[in-house]
Amino acid sequence: MQVPAALLKILVFSMCFLFVIRVSAQDDRWFNVSGGAGFSVPTSDAGRNFTTGWNVGFRGGVNVTSNFLADLDFTYNRWDLTRQALARFAEPNGHADVWSLTFTPVVRFAPHSPVDAYILGGYGLYHRGVTITRPANASAIFCDFFFGFCFPTIVAVDQVVASFSTYKGGFNAGGGLEFRLGSTGLKAFGEARYHEMFTSRGPNLTFVPVTFGLRW
Repeated sequence: MQVPAALLKILVFSMCFLFVIRVSAQDDRWFNVSGGAGFSVPTSDAGRNFTTGWNVGFRGGVNVTSNFLADLDFTYNRWDLTRQALARFAEPNGHADVWSLTFTPVVRFAPHSPVDAYILGGYGLYHRGVTITRPANASAIFCDFFFGFCFPTIVAVDQVVASFSTYKGGFNAGGGLEFRLGSTGLKAFGEARYHEMFTSRGPNLTFVPVTFGLRW
């Protein structure tokens, strides 16, 4: 999937503009990075088809001011399919996942306090994939390096029966709390966000990941 040239120009211009603003601003640091993980709750129609899953995320960008951050955000969410959903495929196992890459500004309310509340929201690219599997046996070679020989064996694997994926736009919004850890600038955070991925047919995919992690 190619990114339109006009969109690339807008992104490059925006980042250059934010960098120029940051150079003239007064703040402790000019950039931020963070990473975290947690659980992910599917909502609406997704809640009937997916079980509660897990998420990981990474975010980083320019500290335009101490109160306003211009970040790029990557998140990955994964869920198992419910029994009801699997029954429609007549298969025993399956999972769904979504990754997103969004431009996500962050507004801090008390950036120099030991505890800081913030809100954030963004828009960007979302990718959804669904994989249906069934248990199967596969031939493999097992080697025992202590005795120095190898022999054929049978191992259990998940055989992919069907899979499909799609790219669409989407948005997210939420908030969280940061807790300063010492004087190094390192902070622990906890946040929750509502995500909505657009679809061509049927209801949009919605979910709420709750994430805990570290930010610097």
